[in-house]
Amino acid sequence: MSRFWGNLYLTYRALAVRPLKRLLRGEGGVERFHENYGPEGLIPTTLEDRAMLTAAGRCIACGLCDAFDGNLARMDRVLYDGASLLPRQWARSSAELPFARRALLRLRPAELEEAQAVCPTGVPLVELAHWLRGRARRIPAP
Repeated sequence: MSRFWGNLYLTYRALAVRPLKRLLRGEGGVERFHENYGPEGLIPTTLEDRAMLTAAGRCIACGLCDAFDGNLARMDRVLYDGASLLPRQWARSSAELPFARRALLRLRPAELEEAQAVCPTGVPLVELAHWLRGRARRIPAP
């Protein structure tokens, strides 16, 4: 008998309470997501984001891209520590991107092409840098 009352209560919540809350609240899930997680630097993941995260996930942390990254000679190590930061750190957490903005804006794609060419797993570093710049623009500055 208690199972009956439990199912009745869940039906009441699903058919009456939840729809009324949605109507009265007036905002969608995306707005609430931004309200709850925006201050932490988290943003919703799009289909493009998923594809780029999959590509970045191929990185095996071998360090070859750092050895052939021409951007290292142009930037201070405090600002940028090599192409391996793109797939291993900045792609994994959008909360890091506001702090990486300066380095991302100064990266030259031509300098990353050689690093991308030696990658044994084919991580698309040039496309990843471009995607990260766009993703960093979507996050409010800290």
